[in-house]
Parts: sequence; C-alpha cells; structure tokens
Amino acid sequence: MASSIDWAVDNTAGLVSIGTHSLYLRAAGPVRSPGMPAVICIAGLGDSSVIWSSVLRHISAFARGYIYDRTGLGNSELPSDFTSESKSYVNIARELRLLLTVANIKPPYLIVMHSMAGIPGREFLNLYPDDVAGMVFLDTVTEDNYKTRPEKLPQIMRAMWEGVDMSFLWTERKPAMLEEEWRAVLNSEGLGDEPPPEETQIRQRKAGKFEIDNLIPSSDILAEKKQFDATVLGDRPVSVVKGDAPGEFRKCFEKAIAAGKGTEEQRKLIREYLETADEKQLFLQFKQLRLSRNSRMIDARDSWHNIPWYQPDLVAREVKWCLDEFEKLEGSKE
Repeated sequence: MASSIDWAVDNTAGLVSIGTHSLYLRAAGPVRSPGMPAVICIAGLGDSSVIWSSVLRHISAFARGYIYDRTGLGNSELPSDFTSESKSYVNIARELRLLLTVANIKPPYLIVMHSMAGIPGREFLNLYPDDVAGMVFLDTVTEDNYKTRPEKLPQIMRAMWEGVDMSFLWTERKPAMLEEEWRAVLNSEGLGDEPPPEETQIRQRKAGKFEIDNLIPSSDILAEKKQFDATVLGDRPVSVVKGDAPGEFRKCFEKAIAAGKGTEEQRKLIREYLETADEKQLFLQFKQLRLSRNSRMIDARDSWHNIPWYQPDLVAREVKWCLDEFEKLEGSKE
C-alpha cells in the first residue's frame, strides 16, 4: 500500500488511503535535505487542517511541512464502522504514523500540536520515540487538564456559549491570515458564505463528538506513561507556546452573561474556575518543559487560545528554532 502522489516535492494536496479509509494530506516547502525533519502539524479537537494554512505558508519558506485531516474531519473520510472507541488518542497517533508511512514521508519528524493535539502528539512520541526530532506545543492540553476543573465545566461552557455571538475572536484580535485562508477557516466552521454541505457537517460533528468522548479516557491512558517523570526527549528541542485560553474563556463568559445564558449555579461554577485559571494554565504548560533538557517557553501575548490563527509567524519562528537546535545536536554527534 503506497500513495501514488510524490509527497516529497512541490505544493501537494490530496487523499491518501490508509486501507480502511482515506485521509486528506497537504504538503509545501523545499525538498528535505538528508536528515532534515519533516514538520508535522496536528490540529486541535474537532479542527481540520485549514487552521494551519497560514502556519504552513510561513514554514514552507525554510522547511517541508505537512498538515492533515484526522478521520471524519475536513476532507477525510469516516468509515461506516468507525466508533467512539476507534477514536482513542493512541489510535490517532497510530493513524498518523500509518499516513506518513503510506505517503513515504520518512522520519525524523518535528511534531507541532495545538490544544487537544498535545495528547495524541505525546502518544506519538511514546509509540515512536526514535522518529521524533523535537516538539512544539501550542497552548496544548495535557493529561492533567481535566483534573484542574470541575467535571461538568466543559459541558456547561459549551451549553452557555451555544448561540452566542463569538465574533470577538476574530475582530478584537485579528487573525494573521491571508483573506482566502481566513475565508476557508470560516467556511469550515459553517460561519462563512460557503459552508460545507450538510452531509459533511454531520460527519464532522460525529467525528468531533468521538474526540470529545475520548478526551478524558485518553488523558488517563497518557498519564500512565509518566512522561513528565523522565526527560524522554533527552536533548531534542521542545518549545512550549502559551496562549491566553483563560482570557478567551472570560470573554466568552461575558458574552454569554450578556446574552442571558446560564443559571446562577452554572455562572458561579465558571466564575470560581476562572479565579485561578491563569495559574493552573501556566503550571500545566510549564510541566511540558520537562520532556527535554533543551526546552523553552514563549508567551504568545497577542493570541487567544488559537495561536495558529493569530501568530503563525511566531509558530514558524519556534519551528525554526527547533530545527536549528536539532541540527546542532546532530552536528555534535559527528
């Protein structure tokens, strides 16, 4: 089983069969020199590859980058026999490795993750440690996130946010995207003038629900690996980019209150969480630095949670830093 497309050259996009179904893959950037890592971007919960369009454009100036849609999301297929259990985050990592194998994209890989993708990204590290050249974490979720908040909080937030105008996310802090890139993001979310067909939206909602259902179980599975207790990447580089998720939550909460959403009990629960959210978020992001002896943290001050929207140039800078550090490390072995 191999892809008929040469994914090593040119700006390329298309479907790749992994046997049971096909996944959408897109590539851009110069041909890799021997030993140079491929940059692999993993989107957050329920997101498709369009969130990476601007990041890929920046990265492709100096490295070969790849973005893809997970099962059921974006342009990727969702098999009829696919179940919630199939969507464990360990399986997401395996699925990605199979995609790379079929597309003949050989290691090493620099893994770039946003939000929820921190969990399958680190499962990828656990499964294929020798393939990983370094990692970039963009306001990522860890196995401890759900333990720092009330169990019902995400469900209550989703219910309160539903139907509320959240356009402040792209008006108060402008996405640093080309017009066509941003239009594609809005359309993918059903917010633009060319939303996906209803069938596609149903498929994506189903796939997204599978990912939500597996978030806590997959967090517990990752916790068993105790990656933070060992410097699993050694001297391979790690960049942790902290966005402003608590600030985004506060703004969403204000909008929901103004729209009359939520009971007093629900509002009280959210207020209490937000009182300490900044400290908790910083601690969770900081722990990821333990994965390597060569790690650094960057504060993305101009972003809400979705850093690839607002500061794709910063993401590219951190990718470049990791590639440079990996090259130094490899050079020291000669």
